[in-house]
Amino acid sequence: MGHRTGQDRKQAALFPVMLDELVVQDSLVRVVDAWVASLKMKELGFGKAQAQVMGAPPYNPADLLKLYLWGYLNAVRSSRALERECKRNIECMWLLARLAPDHKTIAEFRRTNTEALVAACAAFVQFARVQKLIAGSTVAIDGSKIRAVASRKAVLNKQQLGEQAERQAWQIEQYLKTLDAQDQHDSAGDVRTQDVRRALEQLQGQQAQVQAQLERLRQSRGNTAVGGESDAQVMMMAGHSAPGYNLQTAVESQSHLIVAHEVTNQANDLRQLQPIAEAASRALVQPITVVADAGYANGEHIARLDDQGITSFVAVSRGVNNQAGGTLYDRAAFTWHEQGGYFICPAGKSLKRKQISNKDKAVIYAARAEDCGVCASKPHCTSAEQRLISRHLYEHALQANAQRLAERPEMMQLRRQTVEHPFADIKHRILGNARLLVRGLSGASGELSIAVLAYNLKRAFNMKGSHWMRAALRG
Repeated sequence: MGHRTGQDRKQAALFPVMLDELVVQDSLVRVVDAWVASLKMKELGFGKAQAQVMGAPPYNPADLLKLYLWGYLNAVRSSRALERECKRNIECMWLLARLAPDHKTIAEFRRTNTEALVAACAAFVQFARVQKLIAGSTVAIDGSKIRAVASRKAVLNKQQLGEQAERQAWQIEQYLKTLDAQDQHDSAGDVRTQDVRRALEQLQGQQAQVQAQLERLRQSRGNTAVGGESDAQVMMMAGHSAPGYNLQTAVESQSHLIVAHEVTNQANDLRQLQPIAEAASRALVQPITVVADAGYANGEHIARLDDQGITSFVAVSRGVNNQAGGTLYDRAAFTWHEQGGYFICPAGKSLKRKQISNKDKAVIYAARAEDCGVCASKPHCTSAEQRLISRHLYEHALQANAQRLAERPEMMQLRRQTVEHPFADIKHRILGNARLLVRGLSGASGELSIAVLAYNLKRAFNMKGSHWMRAALRG
């Protein structure tokens, strides 16, 4: 008995199969098609959403958005790879009705519609909220570093930038001397002179970029800059430093849907609690409860959220007295006198207000040197002339947060269970552990909005299935 054989490739079919028959009814690609069809592309701000009267008709931005969502859901992100899939992948051909835009058109859509992509991502959150997919009001906040387009080789420090600026200045001087010599020989119009002028203009442009980077370092007091992508910042990722961005997300604890996200180039999370919590509260149209790790322990932000009715559970991150090997009295040994506005030390002496540290947002309190000098407990308290204690300007908010966390320690476990899964999906399955493909903070925001939207679509699909989602999208 022989093997099974297929049809002759050159045999014509009288009744050719339809593309729709090749895509199963409960496929995720049908949900992508239904979701994008429900969007009002012009209101979201997509370019070329209004069909033009004159000239060649452009591609509908809805088709290009479908293509990108399908691509990110299948770990296909580059414009050239998407161009190939349009001509060989059955789902892709079905989704775009056999349209096959070129890679330049595909790439330009992602580059020029960053704000609209963010708006489309927010639109899905509202759909999920209206359809009761998001029913809770507790969100977990966390951030993760995503590698930028620029490589580690593009990172330059102040010394390297200064040396580069000196080399460029010397090269510019040599070009100017060459032009002066050619002017004296009355050869300003020949081809070689024109080449020198073009090279000089290019070098002067590069010098301006280097000077701008040095100025930004001076203003930010930073030590490194990223050549070719000035928005990117050097961040620690997977044990080494590389140019990147910080993706902040707020994940609803019951549905595990990302209700708000933001891309920043700040390497740490200390200034991110308030903006991302406020964004999540606006998305859910109600005051919320937020949980976050110790990297978000910002007393000022916690206090401002309290004023807005947003309850926070942030892991405690308070400094301890590690002087003399940690054998000296910690600040917990000192009692705060609320009415008098001073501390009482273990020996019963007061520490009065001395100064404000604007950098640390704290008030410094100091004991009298005379009291410390004769105190029998001084060897256990301080090795300095007098003991100093700092109190945060928003100490009341930090203490209230610590009290809430002490009463409900399970909130930290809830945070871990909530935020880890979305990041795993986005970084490993959607982005494929690779770098971003669009340069700059705006480009990173647009690209990561596609990734977040793809994650939310897949999550909702897994929760409810294709038929429910398509019925809900039809209204």
